[in-house]
This record gives sequence, structure tokens and C-alpha cells, in this order.
Amino acid sequence: MLGICEAMNLGDALGVDPTVLAGVMNVSTAKCWSSEVNNPHPAAAKEIGSGASANGYEGGFGAALMLKDLNLAVGAGEEEGLALPVAGLTRDLYRMANLHGYGRKDFGVLLQFLKGTN
Repeated sequence: MLGICEAMNLGDALGVDPTVLAGVMNVSTAKCWSSEVNNPHPAAAKEIGSGASANGYEGGFGAALMLKDLNLAVGAGEEEGLALPVAGLTRDLYRMANLHGYGRKDFGVLLQFLKGTN
């Protein structure tokens, strides 16, 4: 999800239509559940007809739950002496998003957090 959030955020900054970007991603190696089924960009989600972002990030899998799961994963890695730098960074971003009040929203709301919007 974080990678799709970053890609959609970059697309917005570059002026790329989010539905076009999602369409390109979904016929390329970027295709994944987060781009095709639960796209974090509201316009793309409305176009594909699914995704909590189309409904103000209501419903779906909560950002607070994602933080819980990331804490478990990073903790398990630490117990095994494994470095999980991407999981750790993702956990930190979700922690900050939760601290800013996004915890009850679908975890795709990280797009809005990265943009600095609600």
C-alpha cells in the first residue's frame, strides 16, 4: 500500500490523471491488490468501483490495525535478529499517521497523510 500511495502522490504532483495512472499500473508490473482493488486515491477508486478511499476512507482495514500488524512484524524480526528496514519505516509512517488522527480510517489514508491533507 505504501508504494501505491507514493506513486499516486507523485502522479498528482506531476499532474497525471489518477485514473490514467491507476490504469497503467494495473496493466504493468505495478499491478497489485492495492492498485487494482483498494486504490488509495479517491478518483481512481471511484473509477474502478471499489476501495475505501472512494468513501472518505471509511470502512476497510484501519490504519491503527495496520500499525498493530507492523509492530508485530518488526518485533518478530527483531527477535530473530533480522533487519526489516522497509517494514520499520512503514511502521513509523503509520505511527505518525495514527498520532495525527488517521487511525480509524482505512490504511490507504496514508496517501492523504503523505500529502499533508485530511
